[in-house]
Amino acid sequence: MTGSTSVFSSDERRAGTSVVAEALRITGHHRRPVFGSAVLAGAAALLVGGGIVAGAFAASWGLFLEARRAAELAIEYEDSYVAYADQWDSLVKVAFCVVPLLLLGAMVSIAWLLTAQTITVAHARERAAAGTDPAAAPGALTLRALWRRTRPDFGAALRVQLLTLACALVPGLVGLLVLVVVESEMVPGVVWPTYHDPATAQFVLVGRILPLVIWALGLVLLARFSLATAVRVADNSSATAAMRRSWTLTRTARMYTTGIFLLCTVAVSATFMTLKWLGTYVAHWAGLLMLATAGDNVWVTGVLVIITPFAVALVLLPFALAPVGVLLACLRERLDGGTGEARVPSGAPIG
Repeated sequence: MTGSTSVFSSDERRAGTSVVAEALRITGHHRRPVFGSAVLAGAAALLVGGGIVAGAFAASWGLFLEARRAAELAIEYEDSYVAYADQWDSLVKVAFCVVPLLLLGAMVSIAWLLTAQTITVAHARERAAAGTDPAAAPGALTLRALWRRTRPDFGAALRVQLLTLACALVPGLVGLLVLVVVESEMVPGVVWPTYHDPATAQFVLVGRILPLVIWALGLVLLARFSLATAVRVADNSSATAAMRRSWTLTRTARMYTTGIFLLCTVAVSATFMTLKWLGTYVAHWAGLLMLATAGDNVWVTGVLVIITPFAVALVLLPFALAPVGVLLACLRERLDGGTGEARVPSGAPIG
């Protein structure tokens, strides 16, 4: 990208240029920092997440061997069996240790990606503001420079993600609680449907529609806080102040912000499902390898085949999350009127 190439300007904002078009333009002109940060996030997810999962398999290896012995004994005595009946509680304990670690890793990855894309958008704005003056335009944004500039904001960005997750968990858990209460038949007049008793109107309202409404409110909360990381980088504020500022900015454009967030959600979800489908081919070969190395232990192989498609999708998902981060940074800039500090000294070398 040359110094004369305009990314976006105040004239474009007044002309009503789509924020999605701005994000696509920046992503195209700054492919190296946008997708380079995705490569780093994916590599970190592969190393850290793979290490966590490998440790979980190592900790559970004895349980898998015991499941195999129990199954072979049941077959020998011509008795029915459930593979993990005696090992289930121990496997659940391992999962309760692994899942929070993987979730924390995901939060770290998202914090890094959103911070990096906000800096990329700020850098693009500086280059656009410089116009045709090459002396005033900052240099190319290399991955090394991007990494160096994300470090001061990373801690606060991670706190933003954790606070946002805490806010989203409230409606998420409330919706699940409604389902549990209805299934336990603790709500008067609401009975869980069976084969002989179809769903009543009360059950549909309380057991189906109400949880969906509660979860929809959770998505609205996520949309209102989705600009907090970009605000943090632009304004150099604290995590809580950035979340309050994001709430204030999105208040003036609730429907627009929610629509952009839903667009991002649909795009990321579609990408995840596609990558998960592609991951089934990787799971096939991983299963064959596990069978060969584990002495044809179908129990450990079955678990590996189940989780491999999800692992493949999560490792490659940063390539979809990175453009989403650009879009959210552009949306912050649009709603804030471009008043946030870019914190890129004009004309300073970046590489």
